[in-house]
Amino acid sequence: MKKLTIIALVVSFVLPALLLSAEFTYLSDDEIKALRGAERKQYFADMEQAMVDLQKRKADALANSERYRQEIEHLQQRVDAVDAEYAATRQAIYDFLWLTFADLNTVQNKIKYFENQLGRYDRMTDDELWNAKKAVAELVEEYNKYRGTNYARLPEVRNQFSDLDRRIAALERSLQNARPKYYEDKYEVARGDCLYKISGLSFIYNDPTKWGVIYRANRDQIKDPNLIYPEQVLNIPRGLPYSWKVWRGESLWRIASYPEIYHKGSEWPRIYRANQDQIKDPDLIYPGQVFDIPRD
Repeated sequence: MKKLTIIALVVSFVLPALLLSAEFTYLSDDEIKALRGAERKQYFADMEQAMVDLQKRKADALANSERYRQEIEHLQQRVDAVDAEYAATRQAIYDFLWLTFADLNTVQNKIKYFENQLGRYDRMTDDELWNAKKAVAELVEEYNKYRGTNYARLPEVRNQFSDLDRRIAALERSLQNARPKYYEDKYEVARGDCLYKISGLSFIYNDPTKWGVIYRANRDQIKDPNLIYPEQVLNIPRGLPYSWKVWRGESLWRIASYPEIYHKGSEWPRIYRANQDQIKDPDLIYPGQVFDIPRD
């Protein structure tokens, strides 16, 4: 491609000189016979001058051609030198990274894999993306791990990885934006855990006094808040719930007093007013009822 470019440049200079003809109009035999003596003499004189001009142009073109040929050779030598330097530098980079040129194909396949995975998540709705959050986290972790290898440092794939960096960051933002106002994480109980200890973990609530939030979210499997067992998988509420299922012994006052509801029992009328279609008497609510929890 480099050689063709150089030759094209030279031809663009040489051909015009060869193709441009002198401003001379050639006559047919009949037209020449129709000329008068003086006109015919002048015609042949002009034709001879045109020939002289063409010979000069040819000589100039040949001289220019030789000059351009020398310039081509000089430019080609420079191209060859750059190619050699490039090849040596490329080899040095691969040697430094302990990789071979054959590894480039492996890297390209891995890039294609990440592109396909990202394309799949790009087409998901917010709900679909959030439901796939675990798989997304695993993909991001896999990408970041691969990004730190020598494979990702090959100069041929630098731009592709820069694009993947941008798309991974965009995926993480999309996942954050898809996060619902209320959801539940999972936590597997370890030996020695208790609800108080779990609630105090920095990645849970960083507040041991909120152990009741975990207990109430897991009353279907925790009969006694003082008794939990290793390998139990607990729901960890995140955010504030927009609905509440009534359990035995609860009242509107008690529900409103929970920190995940209003943290104040006196706010119970808000729940009552939002659920009058199923609460006839605010002093009578029943296990299994599900109430809307206003958040405005």
